[in-house]
Amino acid sequence: MSTDEFYMRRVLELAELGREKVPPNPMVGCIIVKNGRIIGEGWHQEYGRAHAERNAVDSVQNPEDIVGSTVYVNLEPCSHHGKTPPCSDLLIRHRVERVVIANIDPNPLVDGGGIRKLQKAGIKVEIGVLQQAGEMLNATFLKRMRQKTSAESITS
Repeated sequence: MSTDEFYMRRVLELAELGREKVPPNPMVGCIIVKNGRIIGEGWHQEYGRAHAERNAVDSVQNPEDIVGSTVYVNLEPCSHHGKTPPCSDLLIRHRVERVVIANIDPNPLVDGGGIRKLQKAGIKVEIGVLQQAGEMLNATFLKRMRQKTSAESITS
């Protein structure tokens, strides 16, 4: 098992904690790693509240430690304003070095937009780590988003 897979397994465990309270949104977990050590963890805990990335950032004792870190998240960070601000902007502001993602978010409001924002800011992005496990975790959400023809009725 690679280091990225090791950390992504923890992300998926965290994501699972939101199962009862986040629908219709996806279950998302996030960890922040610096110098081989987890310095922050979070998950989307309740629909309409802070996303996993925000909760992970807020859990870091010294926010300056986030600079140059690697963020692991099972679903692409959002890139639009919904009930919460864009998580991709949050990661850019904190000057992370790398973001490792299991699944691209097929929500028409995101769909690669978060990844493009991160890359444009010079952040390295890896996609597809434990992709199949991420797909299984959020199968209902992913199917619903892939079937959407309009972004108008999609929640965030």
